Amino acid sequence: MKTSAFLLFYAALAWPMFACERPEVPAEAPSAEKDIRLGSGDKSRELNPNAKSYLFLQQLGNEGYYKDEVNIEDVDAYFWHIFSKLPDEVTIYPSENYFYFVDYISGRQIWGNIRLPAGRRERGVLAFGYSEFAEFPGADDNYLRRSKYFSADDGVSLKSKDPFTWLVSHNNKTVIFHLHKLSTEPPKFFALKTNEVFIERTFDESGIQFFLLFNTTANYFFWVLNEEEIVPDVFTYLDKDILVGRRTGFAFWVDHEKKARKVLASVRKISVTRNDYYDGPFDQLADNYVDQNKISRWMERAIPSTRGRIDKYGYYTDIERPSRVALSCYGNHNTHAEVIDFIKRAKASPDAYQFISRGGV
Repeated sequence: MKTSAFLLFYAALAWPMFACERPEVPAEAPSAEKDIRLGSGDKSRELNPNAKSYLFLQQLGNEGYYKDEVNIEDVDAYFWHIFSKLPDEVTIYPSENYFYFVDYISGRQIWGNIRLPAGRRERGVLAFGYSEFAEFPGADDNYLRRSKYFSADDGVSLKSKDPFTWLVSHNNKTVIFHLHKLSTEPPKFFALKTNEVFIERTFDESGIQFFLLFNTTANYFFWVLNEEEIVPDVFTYLDKDILVGRRTGFAFWVDHEKKARKVLASVRKISVTRNDYYDGPFDQLADNYVDQNKISRWMERAIPSTRGRIDKYGYYTDIERPSRVALSCYGNHNTHAEVIDFIKRAKASPDAYQFISRGGV
């Protein structure tokens, strides 16, 4: 989830929009593979048949709305409210190091995160942000939003056991945060073209993992699904080369010329608007590996106007408010018909990958 509170930490670049007519959706998807699971061919990564499901009881959420045990306007008090309830050890999977939570309190649903940002955690700083969830956000909303950087001055200490294990302490409580380790190896299931470079692997908060690739001829980024890992979604064919996740809404163009690699083509527009878990991997870069992947150099190559203006993570150095280059290299859609039309136009363009990367613009 990228709650609207995240916007207090960095601003995304403008999302490209596109206009199109809406063709009819084909009556039937090809073959019997209408709903399919994707994932690793590695037997060691198969789903555990003995794993327990996560059961959330609506009753607990409803009861939570009645609770009013902390002033949610007070960011310091609310941080302790959340931190005090964490188990002794937690794991952060998203690759920009966000630990997400959802809280039901005071008649509101609060979405937020505790983040151990690379480059700041080494200086004893963590970020905390939260906002009131808006199912149908509007221009005139006045929903609660709060954020703050916490450090020793606030009674919060961070100590590194190793680069991927951090001890966070506050009010005599210590929580061990484990950062998820990503492979730095290029894709194994498909080969890159001669003008393509592997930049990094990422772990999105949707649970989907991606490869971030770069075209060195036209200088653009694009995202490809990582099927070496488990893909926690069920997909539906819209056409022979279009797949859409039923949970995430992620739409992929299947490039059969490159061993059927699946290029992220579009995400749901409503997810972009309300900044939720499914607005795409643009803000889950592999920050823990920035010294290896040199991401800022590729950003400057793709967007020349950023040269000399961003740090190694891609944050602007000439803007007071934290703002980061957003690699939103895909379109967005309201309907499946728009997905079909978008990919149809991409394939008809001189470079389908570039068309997708620029959101059709």
